[in-house]
Amino acid sequence: MRKIQMVDLKGQYEKIKDQVNNGVMSVIESTAFINGPEVHSFQKELEDYLGVKHVIPCANGTDALQIAMMGLGLQPGDEVITTDFTFAA
Repeated sequence: MRKIQMVDLKGQYEKIKDQVNNGVMSVIESTAFINGPEVHSFQKELEDYLGVKHVIPCANGTDALQIAMMGLGLQPGDEVITTDFTFAA
């Protein structure tokens, strides 16, 4: 029986291998891992693609949620209700 993959990351990578490798090497060579030129380029391209004025690149989903909550101006005692169906971490 052949296994069916949910996501074919290897196949996706093979299609854009040169772009991915060049981008990774650019970041490694510049050592600008946080808020460097590649991040700024990604931010600008995503703003243009989405047709929005501002995009905030985040390291992970937790950072994204924290920034979103901060943007809401929540105060001590405010209640946030969310799903319990989430990543275990």
